[in-house]
Amino acid sequence: MQHTATMKPATLPNGLELQYEVLGNPSRPVVMPILGITDNITDWPERFCDDLLDAGYCVVRHELRDMGLSSQCPGVEYTIADIARDVVLLMDHLKIAQADLIGYSFGGAIAQVLALDAPERARRLVLLQSSNYDPSLPARSKAVEAAMAGACGMHDDREGDIEAIRLLRLVCGGSQHFMSDREARASAERSVARAYRPEGTARLIGARVRSAPFYHRLPEMRSRALVIQATEDPIFPLGHGEDIARRVPRALLTYLRGAGHSHPDSLHAEMLRAITDFLGRANGSAN
Repeated sequence: MQHTATMKPATLPNGLELQYEVLGNPSRPVVMPILGITDNITDWPERFCDDLLDAGYCVVRHELRDMGLSSQCPGVEYTIADIARDVVLLMDHLKIAQADLIGYSFGGAIAQVLALDAPERARRLVLLQSSNYDPSLPARSKAVEAAMAGACGMHDDREGDIEAIRLLRLVCGGSQHFMSDREARASAERSVARAYRPEGTARLIGARVRSAPFYHRLPEMRSRALVIQATEDPIFPLGHGEDIARRVPRALLTYLRGAGHSHPDSLHAEMLRAITDFLGRANGSAN
C-alpha cells in the first residue's frame, strides 16, 4: 500500500513547513515515526504503518526539516532540540496532545530529546537502531563514513544520485538481513524520485555535531522505552542501544540478530513483532 500521495504541508509558528500525513482515525491513539538523516517519507516501510493501523492506532508521519519536501534551511544553524521542537509544533498544529514515538537512527535521538524536553507529549518511545551519541561509544565503520559522504554530495545526474543512495543501502546491511542489489536500487530510485537532499543531509549532520549532549539526562526519562539494537549495525554498533537501555529507567532492550542499519524485506516481520508487542493494541493491552 502506498500512502505518499496524501501528504500535505503544515506551516509551523517557527516559519517552517513540514510535509506530513495522517493515516487512520485521528481520534485513536497516535503513533509518530521519526525518520533519520537522508530519509524522506518513501524510506519508511509501508507495512509498519499498515500493521499499526490494524492494531487500532492512528499513524502520523512527516519529513524532517531539510528532508523530502519539507522546508530547506540553508544558512540556518540548528540542533536536535530544534528539530524535536518541530515535532511538538506539528503535534500542536494537528491537536495531538500525546503520541507514541518510533525514532529510527537519528530520529531516535530526536525522540529522546523530545521526551526529555517535553515529557508530557511522549507517551512511549521505540528507539530503533539508534544512539544517544555518547562519544565514548563504538565508532561507525569506515565504509559507512564513505557512503554517507557520497550521500552528502552533488552528482552529475539523477543516476549519480541513485547510485549514492544505493551504495549507502548496501553498506548498511547485516550478514542475515541485507538488501539485495535490486532491492537497494529500487529503494534508492523511490527515494530520489521523491527528493534527493544532499545539502540537507549535511545540515542535519551539522545539527547532530553542534547539539548539546543529552545522554547524561536519560535517567530523567519518564516515558517507557523499547530499545531495538541490531547486532551488526555499522552506524550504531553494539553498545549504542545497550547504553540507552542502561540509562533510561525501566527501558526494555531487544536485538535484531544478523541485522545492520537498513530495513530489508527479510527483517520487516521481526521488527514489526517487536514494535507491536511493545505498543500492544490501542484498546488498552499496551505496555
